[in-house]
Amino acid sequence: MDTVIKRWYDLISIDSVDGHEINAANYVAEVLRGMGIEPHYSYFPDDKERQRPSVWCELDSGKPGKTMLLIGHIDTVEVNLKNWNTNPFKPTEIGDKVYGRGAMDMKGGLADILCTLEYFAHHKDEFSGKLVGCFVSDEEILSKGTYQLVDEDNIHADYAIMAECRYDNVAVGFRGRLSFEVIVHGRAGHTCRYPESGENAIILAGKMAEAIEALPTATHPKLEKGTWCVRYIEGGTTATLTVPDTVLLFLDRYVVPGENEESCLKQLTEAADKLGLKDKVEVRLKPRSSPYMKSFAIPEDHELVLALQDSFTEVTGEKLPCAYDPSVCDSNILAVSLGIPVVTFGPSGGNMHGDNEYGYPYQVRNCLDIYIKTVKKLLG
Repeated sequence: MDTVIKRWYDLISIDSVDGHEINAANYVAEVLRGMGIEPHYSYFPDDKERQRPSVWCELDSGKPGKTMLLIGHIDTVEVNLKNWNTNPFKPTEIGDKVYGRGAMDMKGGLADILCTLEYFAHHKDEFSGKLVGCFVSDEEILSKGTYQLVDEDNIHADYAIMAECRYDNVAVGFRGRLSFEVIVHGRAGHTCRYPESGENAIILAGKMAEAIEALPTATHPKLEKGTWCVRYIEGGTTATLTVPDTVLLFLDRYVVPGENEESCLKQLTEAADKLGLKDKVEVRLKPRSSPYMKSFAIPEDHELVLALQDSFTEVTGEKLPCAYDPSVCDSNILAVSLGIPVVTFGPSGGNMHGDNEYGYPYQVRNCLDIYIKTVKKLLG
């Protein structure tokens, strides 16, 4: 078994479900030490028990030049064992697929980063400048691992490849995402005297929810448009015969360039006002411990994009189109918080975040060759 596939298998075999990244981090650190690269651990403040580190490293060619960042996340989503046909923590080959948690998202990409670093650790004459590798925790939840590296000022680069699982195209832009809370106030009263007494906050919240999902959004030539989604409602009374007086609506808001927290809050306030609920509705950005991600897009003719596309064609004989993702990932942090041009491309598969997740060995092998060629083009 070639090294990149073995490391892919090794990583799948490690349970690194959110909250349990330590063993995957230690594996990465051990592999880096084996190739003569010193790993550094980073812990975000919430990780009191130090079980969720990110690992980062730097490989210096010894010659002046630019810096390429290779980054991926070591955490995975949770597993529902009863729905799996195989052991999710034992890589299982069936036909041309390998099944296991993280087989697609994104332990193949991690193996490719490790092997790319190893190649250049043994061939320093083939590049100038530096390579930085980051293996981050918590990406599937709040991206605290990457945000912590930003706070520690550990990430500096001229280019970045996010080794996330997308193989048939290269993502050059992502929407941003915000979350809002809308608190709707009614008036309590005994249900036997309703509706003459009391004002039902659930009914008012329903009107507000319908109005929110009808709100217009901005458009972008590539990222298309923003979206509103009322994701859940909390409130009501279960134990007493009381008219509900408070309900909370939770909103997911995906944004494109030109939309931000202020413009969205203004829309929500205006929607309440049009319904005559101005004094009955509070709107706010949902508090969270890490920043929200903003949208971005880099030019399709950026040298990083072109280098990756050329490398893909050299390896596969096919063209690699550009794409724009409707969701968010740590690429948003690199592009917006750090101003690093980033492309998102890596070995893929199927059943992402689902049961019986799988990846393709040929894509893992190809992406390693593509990463090496891209680094040579830009840092050679």
